[in-house]
Amino acid sequence: MALQFGSDDEKAFHRARDGLVAGFEATAAGRGHGWIAEQLLDFKWGYLGGDLARWAPAEISEILLGLYPAKVMLDEEDLDLIPPVVAAFLRHLGDEGVVAEAEAGARRADEVAAEFRTRALDPDNWSFGKRLWGDAAASGVDLTDPDSLQGFMAEFNERPRSERDAILGPPSTPGWHGPAAMAPGMAPPSAMSLPPVVLAPVEELTAIAAANRWVGRMSALVDFVGDGRPLTDRGNLKLADGKVLVKLLDTGDRFDEKINDRVFKTRSVDDLHGVTLAFRLAVESGLLAVEGRRVIPGPSLDLLEDRLALLGVLVGTLGDIGACQFWHRHDHYGFGWYAEDLDAEMWPMLLDLYVEGPMPLPDLQEEFWALLMEEYEFPTADARKLDLHQEFAASSVRRMFGLLEELAVVTVTGAVEAPGRFGMTEVTGGEVALAPVGTWVVNRMASAAVAAPVVGGLRDASAADLLAAASDRPAAEATAEIEAWVAHHGEHAAAELVAALGGVDETARGLGFRALLGIGPSAADAVATLADDAELAPYVTVWRVDTLVADEAEIDCTGDPERFIRLLAVVVELWGPTAAVAGWAGNAAGPAGLPAMLDATWKVGRPETEVVLAAIGSEHPDKVVAKAARKALFKYRSAR
Repeated sequence: MALQFGSDDEKAFHRARDGLVAGFEATAAGRGHGWIAEQLLDFKWGYLGGDLARWAPAEISEILLGLYPAKVMLDEEDLDLIPPVVAAFLRHLGDEGVVAEAEAGARRADEVAAEFRTRALDPDNWSFGKRLWGDAAASGVDLTDPDSLQGFMAEFNERPRSERDAILGPPSTPGWHGPAAMAPGMAPPSAMSLPPVVLAPVEELTAIAAANRWVGRMSALVDFVGDGRPLTDRGNLKLADGKVLVKLLDTGDRFDEKINDRVFKTRSVDDLHGVTLAFRLAVESGLLAVEGRRVIPGPSLDLLEDRLALLGVLVGTLGDIGACQFWHRHDHYGFGWYAEDLDAEMWPMLLDLYVEGPMPLPDLQEEFWALLMEEYEFPTADARKLDLHQEFAASSVRRMFGLLEELAVVTVTGAVEAPGRFGMTEVTGGEVALAPVGTWVVNRMASAAVAAPVVGGLRDASAADLLAAASDRPAAEATAEIEAWVAHHGEHAAAELVAALGGVDETARGLGFRALLGIGPSAADAVATLADDAELAPYVTVWRVDTLVADEAEIDCTGDPERFIRLLAVVVELWGPTAAVAGWAGNAAGPAGLPAMLDATWKVGRPETEVVLAAIGSEHPDKVVAKAARKALFKYRSAR
């Protein structure tokens, strides 16, 4: 049974999980406790690499002292069940031959039992999601009913920020008031994990925030309000104040705008879009507060001392306000009928950029229009009118990303300006990408409910320490950590990696050579220094072939079955048995052919021999060759 599952192997994982759980439930220790085994396997798949045959003690600690307390809602009487059942399940997997070293993980589960209970009962260890869904359950919401959940989320997001914070607990970043628990429209917490990301250094993010125009506007607006200023009966700033703020905040608003010979009088500050948005952001984020008919300093003035936290708060507050709904707040003709839908898509779009990377802006516009077409029916709509509304919606998507760009969340590049209809400039095309601050913001938004690993913390480590630390991490996280290290070390990375390879274990060695493959031909001189090392020479051959700098003779192992085994073992380690058999075995066997080579390999007394022969015996499509490999494997085992 295959026991290594990636994030896309959901059906295969569920089949394997259900089989393992059923086997455990058939034992005395597992009777009635299959749900705990199922949760354990879900955590392993969703957060810790998905290798169900490998359970390191550190992973058991992470599950019991981190993931369980953070994410699982349990009755107090069930708390004492979890660690012993986890230990029993691991021992069961060991007895069944599924896990080779199960006892170490089981002992760790026994050792942390008391600490598990303490952490599980401490709300400071609960994720935003657990706090939120706990409040929902306490309110009588059926957590299995999507409509009930959607209604609860709508009601929750309408509550005052202080009430929401009282439930969600203190944010992980000082001053962070991002979207409640998870972005609107996203699912409850589940066993999923986002790809690892490298966050820019805090110093760099802080410098970006300090230079941001909206952060500057908030500071200037707070200074302008001072100890307090009067408001109109409708809660707006006075018109005279608005006229001053247009220039002070540099919002681009036009006071008493003149078009041709006609002057359009500004009758209220609410007519000044930029000033009003700045005012709303300041009030909603707590920098200012409305008390009767006055605006006064708010409870969150300390945010001005931490510009990065303030920028994060502004992005979260914009999500609460709704950029498109704010723009269409005076929509008398219904042209912004989709405004709430677009605002609901802001966080999912940002999450897509986080996961997928840069995306063409026209693609995002088309995807949003397709969503609207699925959501609404226009059976009698004129095609030309629909086209016009599609243009309006596309313009709103572009305007939303333009505002997010002003907030340093995204960058928009490659857009083209050209004269459009009605004498206006038309902007088309372009690509949207998360900016460093945007990656930071979305990471904190997502980590409230799912695993959102951050890498780059080993950028200043030595190559040996890097490879050793990466060896204990999930595959995707390890790869991202090493890529961040290579980018940081630049032209010196290859030589430093090569110097470390002789003193690391097999797992770290494989990670090091994958990193050298990623560097490519520019690492050739450094890799060449390993050619005379008997243990590392096969890795050098694989590296030269995969980087297209080798000639055909380098792979030929004619007359040297030990070299054949060493070479194929490296390919199995780096790329898996299928790649080793399909792309390498025949060429490495030489002109005499694979059956002749296999007849000699069983005498190679190395542990890799069994791995290579088993791979060829199970993977090779030619029945004759596969049978020869199995015969050689039998001889090898019999001779030991």
